[in-house]
Amino acid sequence: MMNRILKAELYKITHEKWLVVACLSMIIFSIGFIAMQKTAMTYTVGLDRVVFLPMVMYGIVISVLISVFVSEEFDDGFIKNKIIANNNRREIYLMGLLSNFIASLIVYVIANLFTLVVSYNLFPVNITIVDYISYFIFGIFIMLAFLGIFYLISIIFSKKSKVIIINMGLAFIMLIVALIMNGMLMADYNAFVKFIFDLNPYGQIAQLTSMQNFDMFRCIAIDVVVFILFSICGIKYFDKKDISN
Repeated sequence: MMNRILKAELYKITHEKWLVVACLSMIIFSIGFIAMQKTAMTYTVGLDRVVFLPMVMYGIVISVLISVFVSEEFDDGFIKNKIIANNNRREIYLMGLLSNFIASLIVYVIANLFTLVVSYNLFPVNITIVDYISYFIFGIFIMLAFLGIFYLISIIFSKKSKVIIINMGLAFIMLIVALIMNGMLMADYNAFVKFIFDLNPYGQIAQLTSMQNFDMFRCIAIDVVVFILFSICGIKYFDKKDISN
């Protein structure tokens, strides 16, 4: 039954126009950031400052993508049909998480590979393959944290207009808070502020885009814990959620 649910989820997501829109949006952002770094800067910019820069917009893009995927399932009655076919709500929640993980990963891979290919010959190469791969993997764990948060919120509110506003708003807030805390840390390092900064997925995005993270394993551990905690809360909530309306 889990295989049938997963196949249905993957078919629906891979045939969604919103996945294409998300990928194209990230490519457009990538082109914009590359052009900005190439033309607007008065100093020489290395590849390390460009190759992950479009990830600044990634949390916002997938907040909308996940919101649309989940809310459409509620609006179309797809969630209700899955519960009728398989009354194991835990499995349904986990399969939804997995399918949204795959969709988010597709956007992540396309955006980053596009940026790498385009920027490789435009900027001085000052990173190694190992550097790129390690930070690329780091970005996948950041994606996990975003996924756990946005998926739970989408399940709770379920209505498309409401959930898009909430998830997008949260993504913008996390981005602004990360920018403020980054400035605070640059002015005067504080261990507590650094922990809160690392706890915020957008704080980790700031470290990813600059390719400067001196405690990557701690950040990855935080991402895993955030994903697990939000997933557990989501499973418990979804198990009791009334979807009769």
